[in-house]
Amino acid sequence: MNGLRANGIPVARILGIEIRVHLSWVLILAIITAGVASQLTASQPAWSDALRWGAAGAVAVLFFLSVLVHELAHGVLARNRGMGVGSVTLLFFGGAASQAGQASRPVDEAIVAASGPIASGFVAAAFLVFFLAAVPLTGAIGEAVAQVSIILAGLNVFLALLNMLPVYPLDGGRLLRAVIWRLTGRERLATRGAAIANRVLGWAFIAGGIALMVTGDALDGVMLAIIGWFLGGSARSVESRLVLEDLLRGMHVENAMETGLPSVSPQLTLDTFAAQYMASGEGSSLPVMQSDVLLGLIGSSQLRRIRRKAWPTMRAADVMVSPPALPRLGPDDELWGALERLRNTGLDGLPVFRGQELLGVLTRRSIMNVIQARSKPPVSVAPAVPGAP
Repeated sequence: MNGLRANGIPVARILGIEIRVHLSWVLILAIITAGVASQLTASQPAWSDALRWGAAGAVAVLFFLSVLVHELAHGVLARNRGMGVGSVTLLFFGGAASQAGQASRPVDEAIVAASGPIASGFVAAAFLVFFLAAVPLTGAIGEAVAQVSIILAGLNVFLALLNMLPVYPLDGGRLLRAVIWRLTGRERLATRGAAIANRVLGWAFIAGGIALMVTGDALDGVMLAIIGWFLGGSARSVESRLVLEDLLRGMHVENAMETGLPSVSPQLTLDTFAAQYMASGEGSSLPVMQSDVLLGLIGSSQLRRIRRKAWPTMRAADVMVSPPALPRLGPDDELWGALERLRNTGLDGLPVFRGQELLGVLTRRSIMNVIQARSKPPVSVAPAVPGAP
């Protein structure tokens, strides 16, 4: 999966790419472990509880690493194709690669989209090799290796196939978009075509769900209809994205960034920061400066992560977001691309530099102000009537 917005907790940096993990993985690992343990209880009744739960835990952890390989493939290929990548956030059955730029050619879009499923295919093949190698082994350990390997091979095949569904922004939807883009030469038409495919597939799932419910399979029918409803929502999201892109077309970061913001000392305590800056609404993301050097940014998001009773003892330097987790923008960068970067980082704002000079901060609030201003219809002024009072 490539391109979905998602926040996560940074846990590592691999190949120069920041790895973030979504909190949902706590629940996902528990569900996979419990599900596989239950399956092994039925298929391997002679195993001890320790071996059964150990094998189930291994499946959960190795599947997590499999998803990481899938997303790293997207990130590495995006960087190699000149699109850049800031971070990778791992989600269930996929993730989100935060690209610094959009594909400029359909072939780049296709290669980056296909890299994840191809990587999952290779991982599945590797686990199948492990399974074949473990089958001749005797004893419970050999059986456990074989069971774990075949389960993971199946999960990785499922991961690849699921992401190949022609649903934008899954990998299959991005491949479909790349094909339409290549055939028509029009990127916007390709995005709209992907949205139409989402909608049509959603209708088909809903119709299939209703058919199953009529024939008596209520549970599967409801599940299929719910999937169709989500696909329809995805189509609406893509169409809304196109409208937003139209509103911001031709605009640059300098047209929306906040300037003249007060700077924050790195030694300022959080309670004072909240009282002096956040409560007054002076800025949603403020620069933390020392001797005219930007150390990082601090905003409401960082404040919310800290318990209020800890504010008097914690300082801005303790919670600010600093490089390399804090990308830079230039004043001439396109506003639409900058918005995408801001979304992918999950931050309140990004600093805008010209050379080494800090010009301002592009914030979610400043972009929203621009969107609201451009969404308003122009006010027409009635011509003056001669002789009217």
